[in-house]
Amino acid sequence: MKQTRMIVAGSANIDLVTRVPRIPKPGESVIGHSFATITGGKGANQAVAAGRLGVETYFVGCVGNDGFGELQRQSLREANVNVDHLKVHSSDATGTAVIMVSDEGQNSIVVTPSANYGVSPEDIGGLEPLFRKADVVLMQLEIPIETVEAVLEMSRRCGVLSIVDAGPAQRVPAALVAKADIVSPNETEAEAMTGIHVDSVENARKAAQALIAMGARHAVMKLGEQGALYVGEGEHYAPPFKVTAVDTTAAGDAFTAALGAVWKHLPVAEALLFANAAGALAATVAGAQPSMPSFAMVETFLRSNG
Repeated sequence: MKQTRMIVAGSANIDLVTRVPRIPKPGESVIGHSFATITGGKGANQAVAAGRLGVETYFVGCVGNDGFGELQRQSLREANVNVDHLKVHSSDATGTAVIMVSDEGQNSIVVTPSANYGVSPEDIGGLEPLFRKADVVLMQLEIPIETVEAVLEMSRRCGVLSIVDAGPAQRVPAALVAKADIVSPNETEAEAMTGIHVDSVENARKAAQALIAMGARHAVMKLGEQGALYVGEGEHYAPPFKVTAVDTTAAGDAFTAALGAVWKHLPVAEALLFANAAGALAATVAGAQPSMPSFAMVETFLRSNG
């Protein structure tokens, strides 16, 4: 398969992760099992995932001038991600995410963006030569919305496939959706964007159709234990792979990176299966970036699952 050249424009956080028996109710305290400091952030996660899949990856983001920022830079480099366009903020700290992971593998996350908001439209305006050499651009919603719009406009101008991972859940301008080639939300993100409660494949189809009506060319719905659904030029459903979930924190990021890696090289149905496999593998390992699988791991997993 021809190598893909990818730009990931997005967040770089440090995850402060506590393992708990269950996610506490409002006002409740629970005793945690363990605590860890792990590199994360949806943008950096996807960049690391793409790098491990063998994609030529460039990360555009911003960290603080602190130990967390250096930790993030090191993690990206170890995944063979180019960090020439990773800024250092003059005053704000590196972004953080406080994460609780239950014994069942579910999670609750609070993100403090901090330096991530230092990625500006002006930064994107100076990257046209890089965009003109790219095949695909991934972005998320943990950097300023106006910067996401600037990335989409640059992608359109340079003829680069654009994929918006619509997390974290929030309502976004219809104009942003209309500028994207592919919009890929999970269930809660789809509801925030469309107002449609996604609790089944049928409702996911309705939400995807709403995104198409808003102007997206393609909608790829991440449905967790229910698989994935594509709506756009036809419709394709990819069933889930059954795995024992350890930590679902970055499974969606693994899915999005894998989707971007193979979108131009495989039919939609096969691209969804590949992305599902990457997401499933990520859920079997604790931590965000540490859980991102390699291409060989995904290939072996697919073969063992028929």
